[in-house]
Amino acid sequence: MLHLKPYNLLVQKTLTEALEAYNNGSPLTLDRIISDFDYTTLHITNDGTDKSNLLVSIRTKATQSCNESGNDLQGFLQAKFDEVPGLALSSAKKEAGYDFTITVDLSQITAQSIVQASLFKILVMSYPFYLAFGQSNALSQLNEIDQVEKSKEARAMVIKYRDDENIYIKPSFDRITVIFETIFQDETDKVFGKVFLQEFVDARKRNRSIQSAPQVLFSHEPPLEIQEVAQQHAHVAGAKKSTRRFITFVLFPRHYSSDELMFTSVSQLALFRNYFHYHIKCAKAYMHSRMRYRVDTFIKVLNRAKLDEETESDSRRTITGRKMVY
Repeated sequence: MLHLKPYNLLVQKTLTEALEAYNNGSPLTLDRIISDFDYTTLHITNDGTDKSNLLVSIRTKATQSCNESGNDLQGFLQAKFDEVPGLALSSAKKEAGYDFTITVDLSQITAQSIVQASLFKILVMSYPFYLAFGQSNALSQLNEIDQVEKSKEARAMVIKYRDDENIYIKPSFDRITVIFETIFQDETDKVFGKVFLQEFVDARKRNRSIQSAPQVLFSHEPPLEIQEVAQQHAHVAGAKKSTRRFITFVLFPRHYSSDELMFTSVSQLALFRNYFHYHIKCAKAYMHSRMRYRVDTFIKVLNRAKLDEETESDSRRTITGRKMVY
């Protein structure tokens, strides 16, 4: 199976080429638009006439819902980019038509800076996850009675990252429930999706080394944690009930006990929908190729089974040319 990388390879390649050209004394003139998954667009361009500075702008469908989760998405991104040299989130130079813009100083950036810039979309989508991690840690510090009551009152955060599909994040004192809402456009995709997700469950049972992985559940109806919220969003979006499916991941404290584990969990969850539907399409393409190969094999067998035409020596004819029947 293919594991999608969290960073954008085209952003990495563009910034690496720009840095090499700058170090060689011939800075590039850039105006490049890069499309990513989930209706995300990135724009890399020069900062005016100064070719030593670049602007990397992002526009994604999830920005508004992520900002509504905590109202400080700007500060969260600012803290993430201030950690590495050569990058800075710029509100004064925000490009028109884009959500956020970071300035890249080619004289100061490093390889780590390029990787951080290529994670722009993941950082935007990770904001509600980090809020849920903080809420879960805060709830775990309460007494047992308050833990249960406050966990019930905690609202589910919503990431609207596609037209009719959302991610729901519900924090609790001992876990974080992440629920994907996905829509299948094809009837066969439903069957493939169910088989694919069942393998997640079976592999977790068979392989002892991955039994600590998050639990995966698949349902046709919204789970109880998000039932009211999901129905409201479905009514607004107008999605058909028969095409909606819900995939639930249950994260326990061992999955977000450190900064490294937090980032790993968030990056893999943020790309799960693309990973899931990509492998459904790959499975269908593989089956179609095998069916075509099978048909070609049958045709070859049938062609070999044809009887050869009779030669003149094998038949006798009358003087008029008619074949003699014995």
